[in-house]
Amino acid sequence: MNWDSYFEMMKDWKKLPAYKAEPRIDSLIGYYLNDILSDFCEDNMVGIIPEFPIRLGTIDSKHEETAYADRSYKVDFFLKSISGNNYFVEFKTDSSSRRDKQDWYLKEASNRGMREIVGGVVRIASVSSYKKKYDHLLSKLEHLDLINENREYIGTSSGIDIIYIQPNNNNQRDDVIITFDWISNWLTGKYGNNEFATNFSSALSSWSND
Repeated sequence: MNWDSYFEMMKDWKKLPAYKAEPRIDSLIGYYLNDILSDFCEDNMVGIIPEFPIRLGTIDSKHEETAYADRSYKVDFFLKSISGNNYFVEFKTDSSSRRDKQDWYLKEASNRGMREIVGGVVRIASVSSYKKKYDHLLSKLEHLDLINENREYIGTSSGIDIIYIQPNNNNQRDDVIITFDWISNWLTGKYGNNEFATNFSSALSSWSND
């Protein structure tokens, strides 16, 4: 496969008004994310879960007695490190696509802590019609030593660090941000002889001002 042609296509399609680049690119970022975050945070990652649910009733008490309580927001990626730290990572292909509501629920989740957030996931799993999918999610949480066989929280830390991956930080936000240029340079330094990584690095660099 010609990866250069593939990423040239992606660069072109990303310029179109209705093309949604984020769900196409997030799996590419996700493939490298354990290593990216390990090096960026100097904290070795041991596991990653995409589209991690944050139960509405857990972070907003006004929903607790409503039909919406067991619905959820989703954070793009959850990662846990070998030291027990928890990370929520939100991925954006356009820096302008940051939303205040999204920033709010991520901060509220961090304020509640991982124990409550995982408790919310266990609650959703108990009422969801997607039993197999939630059983798979719970098995991942158990594998990461966040819950035991009784679905009780056993993580060593309840803190949650929030990290954004986005093209740039031209808006000078105070959040922890990994820019596309940072990842581009990281890919070049770590996988410089790999055709896919080289072309992906070039594409990220070209999108760094989006």
